Amino acid sequence: MEVLRGVVVLITVSIVQGSNVFRADYEYHASAGGWFKFHKVPADWHDARLMCDFEGAVLASPINVDVTDVLQNIINKIEHLSTGVHTGVHNTISPVVFNSIEGVPLSALPVRTRDMFTEEYSSGPHCARLIPQEGLVAGSCSDALPYICYKNKTAELSMTECGTVDKGYQLSAKTGHCYKFHNYGLPWSLAYLRCIAEGGQLAVINSAVEANVLKELLARYPTGLIKGGYAGGAFLGFHDWNNNNVWRTVNGQTLEEAGYANWGVTQPDSSVQNCGQMFRSGQLDDIGCAKVPFICEKHPNNIMPVPNNV
Repeated sequence: MEVLRGVVVLITVSIVQGSNVFRADYEYHASAGGWFKFHKVPADWHDARLMCDFEGAVLASPINVDVTDVLQNIINKIEHLSTGVHTGVHNTISPVVFNSIEGVPLSALPVRTRDMFTEEYSSGPHCARLIPQEGLVAGSCSDALPYICYKNKTAELSMTECGTVDKGYQLSAKTGHCYKFHNYGLPWSLAYLRCIAEGGQLAVINSAVEANVLKELLARYPTGLIKGGYAGGAFLGFHDWNNNNVWRTVNGQTLEEAGYANWGVTQPDSSVQNCGQMFRSGQLDDIGCAKVPFICEKHPNNIMPVPNNV
């Protein structure tokens, strides 16, 4: 409860600040004109880039003097960063061109690059990491490193009643939670990541009332509005993790413990379909984990998911 109060206070402060609001887990730096977040859980470059993108930001690069100063201050305060942090500087599109995510070329970056290319450097895709006291150094994109996300302040943002600047989330008076339907298909694991990055989770149904809320949400998007992937339903936050026909939510509960286990007729019906979805009827179904649209759920007063039954 104390943690939740702290988050509510933090969001309230952000609202009072007005123009400096983005996300409660990002820190605004006026000198750089944007928000920063240090991710301590290591990831390869592609996953780091994806996570920042899903959070509404970009994988940070030393694109100008002010941003560079903030990045260096952040990494200098973190212990055990001898291998550095991933930046958005890469040559994955063309081996002879290093640019930031924003398209700023290596030659224009106000940061030390003297040690960028070591004797071991070879052709192929490389991603630059920012190392304390060394500057940018080219390395393998597959290395797992911490990273920093950056959101440039380009427009005035306002916090909605769902505790986010993402207007795709809508508050349900029936459940007290917010929901967002993504009408394009992603693999279940990426849908799971996307919802978490947005400050929520893949939706978990805790009652027949909530099932009807999601059914009505899905009904607003007829099959013609689905942009790729299966159109007959939506991924939810449950799966057969151990392939033993014990279906659990992303909160670790069985469907029965969560409060809703209304399967469609003959469902689940496959030993190789290990991800969970909801039919347009509101009933549950087992389905393959390839691309399917999905529903995210978010507590209105928290950047992180809070299950209904806690």
